[in-house]
Formats: sequence, C-alpha cells, structure tokens
Amino acid sequence: MSEKRTNLLFIVIALIIVLLLILFGSSFGVLFITANILTVAVIFLLKNHYRKTRDRKYKFFTRLLATIYGLFLLSFILVESFILYELAEGEKIDPETIDFVIILGAGLQGEKPSKTLETRLIAGSEFLLENNEIPVVVSGGQGPGESITEAEAMGDYLKQKGVAEDRIYYEKLSTTTFENLTNAKQLIEQVGVKDPTVLIVTSDYHIVRAKMIGKETGLNSYGLGGESPLFVKINYFIREYFAIVKTWFVHLI
Repeated sequence: MSEKRTNLLFIVIALIIVLLLILFGSSFGVLFITANILTVAVIFLLKNHYRKTRDRKYKFFTRLLATIYGLFLLSFILVESFILYELAEGEKIDPETIDFVIILGAGLQGEKPSKTLETRLIAGSEFLLENNEIPVVVSGGQGPGESITEAEAMGDYLKQKGVAEDRIYYEKLSTTTFENLTNAKQLIEQVGVKDPTVLIVTSDYHIVRAKMIGKETGLNSYGLGGESPLFVKINYFIREYFAIVKTWFVHLI
C-alpha cells in the first residue's frame, strides 16, 4: 500500500476514535474499541514495513503481536460466551432447590435505588412473588451520598411490591460483593439454614463474577440477572472480561 493510502487510513482511524469519544465519552467500551483499533493498526503498520524493507525483525514483531492479540480475542470471546451462558441459565432455575435469595446492593441516590439497583430489585421481586415461600437477604451498607443503608432501601422496595416483611432479612454492613456474600451467608446460617443453596440476584453482566465470589465464600449458588440498558450492558460486559480474568488470577495464585 502506498504511503499516501496508509496516511489516509490512519486519518480515518483517528476520526473514528474522536467521533466515538465525542458521542460516548471515555467509557470503558470506547477505550476498549480504541485499543483494538490501534492494535490492529500497529500490526498493519509493522506488516507494511516488512513488505517494504524485508527486515526480518518487522516480520517477527508482526507475528508476535498478531499471536498475542489473537489469543486475547479468543479468551475474550470465551469469557463473554460464558457470561451469556450463565445469564441464560438464570432462566432455568428450579425454585425448589433454592433456600434463600440474596439481592446485592448497587448504590442509592439519597434513599432511592440507583438505576442499576432497581434492575436487580425488579428481577428479585418478580422471582420472590412467584415463589412466595423463599426468604430473601437484602445486602448492602450505607455509602457516601446515601441517607440510609442500601439494605433498608431494598427492603422498602420489596415490601411495596408485595413481599412480606417476615421474609426479608437485612444485611446492612457490607460495601463489596465479597462482604455482601460473606455476611449474607453468616446471616442465613444464624437463622438455621446450614450449607444453603442461594440465588444471587445481581446485574446481568455481574452474574459470573458474583458466583465466583460466592464459591469462594462457600456458597452453593445460582445467578439471576437484572436487565441492564443496552449501552450499559455493552460497556459492562466488556469491563467484566477484565474483572473476571483478574479474579481468576487472584484465585490461581
């Protein structure tokens, strides 16, 4: 390819990246797409240099980078496919196997559930109303900008939807998913359910990691995901790849 065409190609790439940043901001998804475009551009540039110079070092680095990038893409596809699989499995849950539901907190605006938390509460309340013998732990402490604990706000939401007060157990101290599930497990065991099988209700993109953390805490768990808006789903599905890989490596070492 001529130098003029190469320069034109990189100008087009730069314009696409700038347009993405203008339209969507520096979200995780946009940064991911940008990194992929730049990686492919560098591979192309190295390959083009090799064709011009026949310098074998360019051939070596082209193949090395292409191989690393190919392995990354393969792992990304596998992890994302697993997330989608676990999300689909949430539609096949046998309620008779569930001892407790655990709904994970996700922030408040004063006393009002955030949009993310509301999607979890919608999914959780629908399951609880269809299976009115199963109790639930609402799990979440009080963070900055929150007037009450997330657990209290979640309990209020469920009661407004028709879930009986005596089915709701409050875990009001946790600030992370690990604490959510550790504290919820202790609470469930305190009420007499040993080795519980639980349904973790979280965001659709978060199911896999929540179940991984649940396994770490000793919980036998299933996952049910609240439906996220499309742009949020795309952005967080991408981010979850890196979070899941990080969690897996932490467990590995």
